[in-house]
Amino acid sequence: MSEFNLKKRSVRRKAYFDKNNLLTKNGSKLINDKLKFILKKIEHCLILDEDYSMDISNFKNTKIIDIKDISVVEGKFDAVISNFSLQIPLFLNSRNIFNIILSKLNDNSLFCFNVITSNSMKTLQNIFLEIDEKIFDGVYTRFGPFLETSKLIDDLNKSKYKDVVVGIENIEINYSSLSKIRNDFREFGISNYFNEKYRFKKDFLKLTNKLFSKLIDNHKYIPLEIEIATFTSWK
Repeated sequence: MSEFNLKKRSVRRKAYFDKNNLLTKNGSKLINDKLKFILKKIEHCLILDEDYSMDISNFKNTKIIDIKDISVVEGKFDAVISNFSLQIPLFLNSRNIFNIILSKLNDNSLFCFNVITSNSMKTLQNIFLEIDEKIFDGVYTRFGPFLETSKLIDDLNKSKYKDVVVGIENIEINYSSLSKIRNDFREFGISNYFNEKYRFKKDFLKLTNKLFSKLIDNHKYIPLEIEIATFTSWK
């Protein structure tokens, strides 16, 4: 099973994360748009992200917690909402997370969440695959974790969720410098937290800068593709 450096993730998010970044704002909007079409009144709502932007005045009672506290939170809710905070937990054990959340929902209640899918960052992954092969004679896991939409649908169905619906949103950001990509990764909070030890080689940095500069000279920019899947389902 993959291991993650969650302490590193927490430290980096506190230092760099900007809740107004493009990814978080788009994810919040996608969820808010879904909620507009929900006819059932949501009085008691559990939110698994401190950075999710929503108008909580629409709800009688709203509780915001960290995902790690989901097992011990008291009470049951009419909705559980997550804007990307489930990315790593679902990668590690989606069935377990789905079952825990199901136990926190009232009957006929909503579960809505965003994830970044495996169709994301294809261009960057291919660039670094080429660099790693040349410098290290192998490939590091530099991006992710990303999630397969079809597997999550299957796991939601197996956990007895009803009326599973998925909306897909594609975002492409064009970059003219490698440093801007690095800065935005920090602000997005989507840096790689796989617990792998990287060998440092100066040749890696030289080839990376050379390759990115060549791509920008030839094509004017480097595309960053992000595919967001927004799930809604019911207990």
